[in-house]
Amino acid sequence: MNKALPYTFGGLEKISLSGARFVILPVPYEATVSFKPGTRFGPESILLSSRYMELYDEETDSEPWRNGIITLPEIVQEIDSAGKMMKKISSIAKKMIEKDKFIFTLGGEHSISFPVVKEYKKKYPNLKVIHFDAHADLRNEYEGSGSSHACVMRRISELGCEIFSFGIRSISKEEKNVLPELKNVHINFAHICRNQTLIDKAGSIPEGDYYISIDIDCFDPSVVPDTGTVEPGGLTWYEATGFLKKFIAGHRVVGADLVELSPSNHYCASSFMAAKLIYKIIAYISEK
Repeated sequence: MNKALPYTFGGLEKISLSGARFVILPVPYEATVSFKPGTRFGPESILLSSRYMELYDEETDSEPWRNGIITLPEIVQEIDSAGKMMKKISSIAKKMIEKDKFIFTLGGEHSISFPVVKEYKKKYPNLKVIHFDAHADLRNEYEGSGSSHACVMRRISELGCEIFSFGIRSISKEEKNVLPELKNVHINFAHICRNQTLIDKAGSIPEGDYYISIDIDCFDPSVVPDTGTVEPGGLTWYEATGFLKKFIAGHRVVGADLVELSPSNHYCASSFMAAKLIYKIIAYISEK
């Protein structure tokens, strides 16, 4: 009889925290989603799909899991208080960062990126952010909340992080009007920066310590239909991985997240692709 796979990222056997370079942190938080709900099921679906990936990566000719990957228990969400939830995420992130771990956070809605980036900023004062998304997420507030998923990059910009956004193809007039004031935010619209132009862009981004935040809706709906707010004209697999491979090879990446997966019950391709992308990023970082 085959042995049951552990319910961890990659189905990997549990290891000690001291033996892990990468920490998978599931955060099934969903309180401000404005269209299709379900992001609270994203981490669970990614972990389930990841158990059936091949753990050998053919592109890098490596087994990234040998660098040590541990999956932490999911953070129980505080639906009634965004403030409480952000504090819970910050507390766990702070402990992992103090231990020099690379945190890969699984969302949940995009608002969960802020407390993690905030903790990384304390250790890396010049922290910059690579942001993949269909939306700019630069509103000052949305539906009465400054902690909305639609405001996360505005909040991160206020931390003093320089932000480089890619895949953007949906922006409000309010956000467009405030862009000249946000000197640390650089928007690369999808209709201009795509294909080889996107990949080449990775080589012209300044050096420094970086956090990568990936909203899964950066991908075209033909690639990832399972997300809360789909937008046509998104990225393909090889556009995204081509950029990431080149970028990671030339920059220091200290943490990352993948958010806004809203899995369906009958279609697993989006969840599997999300899991594969996370593992691919770990492979690129391990290769470097």
